[in-house]
Amino acid sequence: MFIQAAAVGILSNTLSAFIVPCSEDLQVGRATFTMYTSFGMVSGLLMAPLWGEFFKNRRFKPFMLLGCLLMTCCMWCYSLATNVYHFYIISSVNGIFQGLLTGVPIPRILSNWFIEKRGLAMGVALAGSGLAGSIMTPLVTATIQSSGWRAGFRQLTIVFFLITIPVILLLIKEHPSDVGQKPLGWDHVQAVPAEMGGTISGMTRAQAFRSKTYWCYIAALFLTQVCGMGLQNNIIGYLTDVGFDSMYAASIFSLMMFILVPGKIALGSIYDRFGIRIGSIVITVTLSLSAVLLILSVRSPIPVIFAIVFGFGDTIQTMQLPYMTGKLLGEREYTRIYGVCQPFVSLGGAVGVPLTAAVRDITGSYVPAFIAIAALAFVIMALELFAIRFSKKEIAAFDKINDELEQQFMV
Repeated sequence: MFIQAAAVGILSNTLSAFIVPCSEDLQVGRATFTMYTSFGMVSGLLMAPLWGEFFKNRRFKPFMLLGCLLMTCCMWCYSLATNVYHFYIISSVNGIFQGLLTGVPIPRILSNWFIEKRGLAMGVALAGSGLAGSIMTPLVTATIQSSGWRAGFRQLTIVFFLITIPVILLLIKEHPSDVGQKPLGWDHVQAVPAEMGGTISGMTRAQAFRSKTYWCYIAALFLTQVCGMGLQNNIIGYLTDVGFDSMYAASIFSLMMFILVPGKIALGSIYDRFGIRIGSIVITVTLSLSAVLLILSVRSPIPVIFAIVFGFGDTIQTMQLPYMTGKLLGEREYTRIYGVCQPFVSLGGAVGVPLTAAVRDITGSYVPAFIAIAALAFVIMALELFAIRFSKKEIAAFDKINDELEQQFMV
């Protein structure tokens, strides 16, 4: 929870507070400035498969510490930037190493600890990003107003460092066996972790590339990030455009981030109790409704209603990848498959933020982009339902092939 609070809540969820002051100070358009996030996401996209392979047989903690230190340096460097190209370069370097801290480590550690209640566990762990965003957005907005955006980046850097280092050193345990425990639910479910002697079901990475499940799933991941990031990081810009002051806009963003905390826990519980089919339908409909409500947020109290609804709808961005990857493609080569799914998350975010801002720069309004997002949410729903439909049959077929190969190897 604390790692997500720092790595996502501080690094990503406070971006909207910087868009207007930085673009004005650097004398560039909003789309031009927000492109810096795309550079980071693209470099992260290129590195994700390598980190998935890298972590296959390695422990996480030493490299999480390294990632934390490198990302701290990058965040501080943002405060020293004098033009938008500096942001592009720094973000590219940051994106390379962000996979050491987030990406594979967090969901893999959670999978090691939880067989039952995994959705709830991931919801609780990932909820930290919303909590940090709700706290830090109004604080950093106040800092920007009083001392400038450079002071805002320095403030975030210090908080990020003070959270991540102690948590990695003192709290993170990679396996239950490290402290003499067993995964929750290991004695109730057949498919327990390999270290407990269980059978691992699922596709290999090569098999995933040949499956319909994978291609439907990654298309849904890509569009999810386009829509989610396109809404999330342009909230403050839109609300100030329609006449609200920056502190009110920041308070709406903060409320949305606060709702994100119980929202992730609720979605995890829905996944556990009702399955990923119902969870996917509920969350995509909520995402579509969020876009419509933001369009209508031209007077109070509609922005408050939007913040509450999108606080739940925005959970789609962080909950899908860690939870649904294992459910749809299996646990046999989880880290390797995760590594070739994550790039599409990064690519979607890289496209969504500047594309939405570009629509505003060209048309003078965010509304056309938000209408497109409302429609695309139903495309995401369809892709996920197709992936769920294909998954069970394809995993069963690949399990049969893999089990036969393993038996031949043992003979």
